[in-house]
Amino acid sequence: VVELSNEIRDLEYAERREIIQILIDFTNDIRPYLPDLFMSQEFLSTIDFIRAKALFAIRIEAIRPQLKNGQIFDWREARHPLLYLAHKLEQKEIVPLTFHLDGKIRILLISGPNAGGKSVCLKTIGLLQYMLQCGLLVPCKEESLFGIFAGMFIDIGDEQSIDNDQSTYSSHLLNMKFFIKHAAADTLILIDEFGTGTEPLLGGAIAESILEQMNQSGTCGIITTHYTNLKHYATSAEGIVNGAMLFDNQQMQPLYQLQVGKPGSSFAFEIARKIGLPEEVLSNASEKVGKDHIDFDKHLREILRDKKYWEGKRQKIRQSEKKLEELMARYESELLESEKQRKAIVKEAKIKADDMLTSANKKIEQTIREIKEAEAEKERTKVVRKELDLFKEKLEVDKGKEE
Repeated sequence: VVELSNEIRDLEYAERREIIQILIDFTNDIRPYLPDLFMSQEFLSTIDFIRAKALFAIRIEAIRPQLKNGQIFDWREARHPLLYLAHKLEQKEIVPLTFHLDGKIRILLISGPNAGGKSVCLKTIGLLQYMLQCGLLVPCKEESLFGIFAGMFIDIGDEQSIDNDQSTYSSHLLNMKFFIKHAAADTLILIDEFGTGTEPLLGGAIAESILEQMNQSGTCGIITTHYTNLKHYATSAEGIVNGAMLFDNQQMQPLYQLQVGKPGSSFAFEIARKIGLPEEVLSNASEKVGKDHIDFDKHLREILRDKKYWEGKRQKIRQSEKKLEELMARYESELLESEKQRKAIVKEAKIKADDMLTSANKKIEQTIREIKEAEAEKERTKVVRKELDLFKEKLEVDKGKEE
């Protein structure tokens, strides 16, 4: 058994030496072609990358939008690609994003209720802009217009660090310090939950000062917040516009639609009431907040409610106008057709009248000729005149029918 085992081991070593020799010979054969092989490898990698981008674009129904070498947003029905794929598996509809920013309005301040879609909206903008500038197609309408940015500064999520003794707020402040230092007209800033992480009054004041500084630098940005003082500042400051994530306060659920132009309400009391927080606690909280703040939030809700109502009215008016235009087009078409038919009938009637007139003239000439031929025969003349009178009566009857 030992001898057999040793023989097997020798055969294994011989097999390994043979394999190594085959690989050496093969390597020596292909060594002259190494540059071509490396070039082919690079080419195949590029083709595989392009194919992967194309397949992913097909999955998310992406297109190549219009491009402009400038800092501008004119997006139509943009969708978050990963959210789109997740909803597609669950057979759910995704709410698209449509908004516009240009040189005059450069910073969009989005407010609204929790879980209303503010962060998703912010991440959608950042992801699609980055995808486009990396050479990927993006899911949106073909008439969408994308700008180009030299840099993108992002502050999303909690970046606290135990190792570096950084709290959530201090990590945000470090990011803000970097943003203020490097922000320029050709950069894009994306900030989620701006100013949170510390005492609200102080945090709101610092956030407003940072926002003012970034606005003066001419940078573009999308910022989400709950702070009322920032909403007030965006209302009066040039270059900044408020935006709101819409909320259905009747069914108490978010609509995930971005509306640019008006600030959004956080609906904190309504959401707390829906969850089931005691009414006594809510009443006490309302007294602590103060009537002015409650009234401001109430007015925001009323504005959003009225906006939704008038949007519905405007949509109905548009539908009515469309139906009216269709009816007018149909009536015009029918009027033209009836006018053509009238002209055809008149033309046909004139032809028949001409035929009748020609026939009458022939009949009169024939009657005169018969009277002359009959000479003085009174009976024959009476018969001919009677036939002429009958012909006239028939002619009058035919004429009445034509009319």
